[in-house]
Amino acid sequence: MKNDTMNLLRLRSLVTILFVLTFANLPINAFAYAQVSQQQIEQFQKLPLAQQEQIAKSMGVDLNSIKGQLSTGGLEEEIKNTETFPRGTQFDAEGEPMLDAEGEPILSEQEKAKIKARAESDELQPFGYDVFANAPQTFAPMMDIAIPANYIIGPGDKISIQVFGKEKEELELQVNRQGQVIFPAHGPFTVSGLSFNEMKRLLTARIKEKIIGVDVVIGMSSLRSMRVFVLGDAYKPGPYTLSSLSSITHAIFAAGGISDIGSLRTIELKRGGKLVTTLDLYDLLIKGDSSNDVLLQSGDVVFIAPKGNTISVGGEVRRPAIYELSDNENFKDVLAMSGGLLPTAFSKKSRIERYNQDALRTVINVDLTNAKDLAKKAQAGDAVYVMKAAEMFEQSITVIGAVTRPGKYQWQTGQRITDVFPTIDSHLLRSADLNYAIVVREIDIARNIEILQFDLANAVAAPNSKNNLVLQANDKILIFANSIESVDQQVNVNSLAFTQQKLSEKAKELDVKDLPSFSRQRLLMPIIEKLKRQGKAGQPIQLVEADGEVKFPGVYPLAKNARVTDLIAAAGGLTESAYVVRAEVTRNQVVNYKAQQTSVTVSLSAALAGEESDNILLSSKDRLNIHQIPAWSQNNVVELRGEFVFPGKYTVRRGESLADLIAKAGGFTKFAHQEGSVFTRVQLRELEQQNLLKLTADLRTEMASKSMSDKNYSQSYTEVQKMLADMANVEPVGRLVIDLPKVISDKTYDVLLEGGDVLYVPTMKNSINVVGQVQVTSSHIYDVNLSAEDYLAQSGGSKKRADDSRTYIISANGSIKMMDSGNWFTSDAGNHLKPGDTIVVPLDAEYMDNLALWSSVTGIVYNSAVAIAAISGI
Repeated sequence: MKNDTMNLLRLRSLVTILFVLTFANLPINAFAYAQVSQQQIEQFQKLPLAQQEQIAKSMGVDLNSIKGQLSTGGLEEEIKNTETFPRGTQFDAEGEPMLDAEGEPILSEQEKAKIKARAESDELQPFGYDVFANAPQTFAPMMDIAIPANYIIGPGDKISIQVFGKEKEELELQVNRQGQVIFPAHGPFTVSGLSFNEMKRLLTARIKEKIIGVDVVIGMSSLRSMRVFVLGDAYKPGPYTLSSLSSITHAIFAAGGISDIGSLRTIELKRGGKLVTTLDLYDLLIKGDSSNDVLLQSGDVVFIAPKGNTISVGGEVRRPAIYELSDNENFKDVLAMSGGLLPTAFSKKSRIERYNQDALRTVINVDLTNAKDLAKKAQAGDAVYVMKAAEMFEQSITVIGAVTRPGKYQWQTGQRITDVFPTIDSHLLRSADLNYAIVVREIDIARNIEILQFDLANAVAAPNSKNNLVLQANDKILIFANSIESVDQQVNVNSLAFTQQKLSEKAKELDVKDLPSFSRQRLLMPIIEKLKRQGKAGQPIQLVEADGEVKFPGVYPLAKNARVTDLIAAAGGLTESAYVVRAEVTRNQVVNYKAQQTSVTVSLSAALAGEESDNILLSSKDRLNIHQIPAWSQNNVVELRGEFVFPGKYTVRRGESLADLIAKAGGFTKFAHQEGSVFTRVQLRELEQQNLLKLTADLRTEMASKSMSDKNYSQSYTEVQKMLADMANVEPVGRLVIDLPKVISDKTYDVLLEGGDVLYVPTMKNSINVVGQVQVTSSHIYDVNLSAEDYLAQSGGSKKRADDSRTYIISANGSIKMMDSGNWFTSDAGNHLKPGDTIVVPLDAEYMDNLALWSSVTGIVYNSAVAIAAISGI
């Protein structure tokens, strides 16, 4: 009696614990903390239903709420499935994977380098191995899908049972290790080993036998975990815990994929030591067939065999890679593996490299469009390469140059120029030359060419004219622009078939000199080079030259049946100054195996009028020279600035003198300082600029030479850079030293004017300037009683680094006098100063390490400064 009371108390304690655990959503293994034995649980389950309800009612607990906890049949610990991560995942000290901000695993630098190398490599990679290596979430089995009808029930599965009708009951029962589910009211039922459908039929029938007038719904609330083995050439072979819905591919993925030497085509599933099935992953990856990817059972072994024979497929296929061969596969199967041929493939002569019996490589050509060749058996080590088709176009024409829509066009029989360019405005750029265009035509199988010339404006205006040429297949039409540009010679004419927008985009990647344009020089260059290569003995080079008074002189292709007027049109037409009365055609001929040069005189006016006697046919290497109208000159403009009665710009005739122009300008004002005039000329400015560049280069060379050869050279880098900077900042003036009063008074002393000449006449200045190595650079009021030494003294005297022996005077008109050789040869120049003169004290060359060129440098700098000061004062 005492034992029964104790058991009843313990059972009440069990119900209390179950009540707390049920409503706190704690796992059943929390019983371990309550010290409740398995025997007590079984004793409670064996009580009659009425007594169980009485105990639960006395505790205030619903009996159905704790039946799910009692139905587990055991207190096994929950088994977690094996977690999978990409190859190279880094783990922390506690073994947890390291994740980035987006929750993705952080890979090691070595693995990142491998992935990058594979992505950048041009070598063929084995097919399919990367699919299982780096995306664990991709192959995780779905847990919320419908349970397959053939799913085999086993220990650890949880079955949900809902009874409704006469009685209502909802249970969640776990299959125990004995393969049973234990109903609190009906006892145990063995379900392990049954399929899901068989289990549903069994439990439904048994419950309906026990309880009349009810319906039963059977389902799976959770699935068990199972342990399988992945062995062989897996990336990480060993045991793995997986969901019971896992298939062979899930197990492969859990093992990190397949190693580099493992096979994708021979993966065996063994159960109880017997082969169940063999999985070929190519069926899944290429065909999408997962019929052999069967579900696993606990204790199964997935065995990955070593890789078999391989074949590489490259070139113009959709999926170039290295593939594994199975038995008796032919080239049709190999082509299917690689995804088939690309549209650009030249499959009739595909190349196969194969090792023969002597271990030497041989080459075999197969036609992958021929059924007989496709049926040939592929051999281990074969390397299949499908070549690319030629990029040549057939039955097309190409439009190149100053057009709105350049490129390839379909050719049709009888097609003419006006079919390609029906209108001018919508098909041509505004810069297009409408009077000269050519057609480049291939004339034989060797791709030799001939040139046809036409007038585009005439072709459009008069479609029945000879200029509306009939086109042939593969003709190239070149439309030029009226422009000239420096170009690079290495260019192919087909590469110029772009719009101006595309050419500008390409120019960002090229140098300016490589920018394609539509000028004659650019478009004709590859044509001229082709014609030069085409010439040989008996076939003269088909080139002619136009020189003289044409807009674009140069060498041009000799068009078929071309005449003098055609060459003039090719050269852009005549200039305004062309002499149309007579022109000369120089011709080279071979007579009796000797070259002879002859000249033919033609009248351009007659040739342009259509006279065939003057508009002669041209031949190879003819040169047309068009003269300029005698005594022709362009408008030459000369400018007078400063103290003139009528300063400004004047147009001068050829041979007009400076004195004539000054008279035309009304002479000088009363304030003019004629002795201080500055006369500049464009040609002298350009020459002075060249001399400055040469002197700078020579000075740099001299300083570099002294620094390497003279041990006592002490010039600092800063001083050297300053000297070179001074030279770079010198602005060339282009001054011509003249004695302006003598020009006016002496008719024999005059200057013939040229276009661009400028004469500056400043206002009278009553000062003397002192510059160079003096204490204070300054200007002083002119005093006839003072000498150069007096002005130097007023400027504080010379500096220590001054070269007093080389002091000189720059006269107002630009002439130079040395202090110690009066008036160039006689009297002392220092005593004959005039207003506007400048006294220059140069630097002693010893302070520049005796640089021989330094004197020239300082002289140029001071002279330019004086001239610029005179000009800027006007």
